[in-house]
Amino acid sequence: MASRLFVLTVTAAVALGSLVGAGCGGGGETEDPRERFGERTTVNGKTPPGVLAPLADVTPMLDTVTADGDRLLVTRGVRKAGTRVGIHVHEWGGYTCVLSGEITDFVEGREPAKYPAGTCYYMPPNTPMTAVNLGTKDAVLIDNFTVPVGGDPITILEPGYPGGPETVTAP
Repeated sequence: MASRLFVLTVTAAVALGSLVGAGCGGGGETEDPRERFGERTTVNGKTPPGVLAPLADVTPMLDTVTADGDRLLVTRGVRKAGTRVGIHVHEWGGYTCVLSGEITDFVEGREPAKYPAGTCYYMPPNTPMTAVNLGTKDAVLIDNFTVPVGGDPITILEPGYPGGPETVTAP
């Protein structure tokens, strides 16, 4: 049963990714998101809970160029219990499917939302956000992005997170 759910989730994820991201029409500002949004340490005026940490055990499942000339990227990763991704934006949007565990998504302008195993959520383009595993069990995720070839699927805005802006302090 678990393998059927996995295959069904991956199939749905790839199909949805090609529909949602077709033509990368969801965003794609020419301005660097770091210039547009600056450094961010809060979402909706509050520091999100959780320890900053990258996804663990990230495995590319699909990385190809579509017939439209866009890059379709599907990865599997583990959000360890008690951790979160740095505050970030997705220039072209994307979505995540939760295979096991639970994720709480903090998105600027929205109330925090919980996504248990078997659900997916949309990440709107050019909107600061973070995803947190507030549970006691690791969460297995599939992330899906359609971006222009050479485009980054994620831009970290939070200082102190790998790949994010560096905060320089005066001597």
